[in-house]
Amino acid sequence: EFHCSFEEEPICMFTQDKNDDFDWTRHSAATRDTKYTPNTGPSVDRTGSKQGFYMYIETSRPRKEGDQARLVSPFFDVAPKNPYSISNPPAYCFGFFYHMYGKHIGTLNAFLKQKGQTSSEGPVWSLIGNQGDHWRQAKVSIHPTSSFQVVLEGIRGPGIEGDIAIDDVTLEEGECRDPPTICTLSKIASTKSSSHIWLLCVTLVMTFLEGQR
Repeated sequence: EFHCSFEEEPICMFTQDKNDDFDWTRHSAATRDTKYTPNTGPSVDRTGSKQGFYMYIETSRPRKEGDQARLVSPFFDVAPKNPYSISNPPAYCFGFFYHMYGKHIGTLNAFLKQKGQTSSEGPVWSLIGNQGDHWRQAKVSIHPTSSFQVVLEGIRGPGIEGDIAIDDVTLEEGECRDPPTICTLSKIASTKSSSHIWLLCVTLVMTFLEGQR
């Protein structure tokens, strides 16, 4: 399992792409100057600490709309094929926390970059626009067939209130697991007390329908 919270200066062997327009910046809320860019960017890191560090794109001048900043992970080796594994090629869950607050927020993209890959493929995850003053988690399952890197790309929006931040990047073997829901049929089938849960689900639905009359 790989986990990077950007607390140390080497930033877990992440590197800045040499072919983009500007760089991601490592910062903590305690030292960040908000005098020129209010109403954007995080006031704490993902854990709620003002001293904690994260990476963000500074969208003040001289940045222009459409400028791109790409942060590239170290290479990860694909696990050897397991004959008993359900997924072939092997699956990995790529996760990170993002903060996209401000009326000028642009785009945050996540890419899978495989060794020897010549053509660039579309993002495996993408989000556009203001998401509020909150840290939120993204998770996406990826299926690389060779050694690979993950790339996080921030694209500057139409103005200076467009700082995008990321924190706590993780990579785990296996598909991403969805958060459990009480009325998921697949979960009910594998639960010993399935009849009780099913009855609860039916009761909740009936109560809702009664309330609609």
